[in-house]
Amino acid sequence: MRPLVLLLAALIPAASLASVTYSFDWYCSGCAKLGMGSNGREGPYGSGSACEGARTSMAGSLASRGCGSGRCFNPQPCAASGTPDLAPASPTIAPARPRPESAKVPPYFDARPDRVRRADEARPLEEAPAQAISGRWRNSFSWYDVRVSKDAIQIALVETCRTPDCQRREYPNRPVFLGRLEGNRLIGVVPIRNALESDQNGRHCGTPAGEFQVEGHLADDRGTIVWRNAELPVPEGCAPVSISLGTWRRG
Repeated sequence: MRPLVLLLAALIPAASLASVTYSFDWYCSGCAKLGMGSNGREGPYGSGSACEGARTSMAGSLASRGCGSGRCFNPQPCAASGTPDLAPASPTIAPARPRPESAKVPPYFDARPDRVRRADEARPLEEAPAQAISGRWRNSFSWYDVRVSKDAIQIALVETCRTPDCQRREYPNRPVFLGRLEGNRLIGVVPIRNALESDQNGRHCGTPAGEFQVEGHLADDRGTIVWRNAELPVPEGCAPVSISLGTWRRG
């Protein structure tokens, strides 16, 4: 009897160990961009706490890489598989019983984060008002390029005619307006690099170089700009001098 008792004593600790394992399924609608698949199973783990720890760790890892829980990563609850082995009540050897299969739970997928992600991707970018006038514009004899940087607007003269018949052209690429857009008003200055000299009735008249206030009106359809005259200072007794950029249309 002693060998039989010793054999049973050796078998009890091994039999008391649970053969139940834990694992969890996961589904990830946006993990492809991280180099992962869209679904998988993690486990088996020897205990429920180990499974929950792995589930939390995976969610935290994906969250730090931009695809965390609640957006596109959907970990399922930990599920147990198998049954615990109990020590036999008597030395009688019972016939082996087939182990029941774990219950198959249909996967749960929360589509709400994926819907939110698709809505974020489909939302159009709002165009700044100033960006709406960037590009090429022209009047009857010149081409202009409107360049927008944040809220500032710079307009450069790209090409212009040197003769009335436009057989000869020049490409100065110099700024003709520096300012901003307020509603439909272009408010800023026109830079004059060289002083303008003239003789009027035997009197020498000239206008200095510098930057002078000018204003333009942008049509509601963003297709036309009409510029007002910029008044230049002149000496007393000289005729007033004004310049205008004319009327522009989309190129």
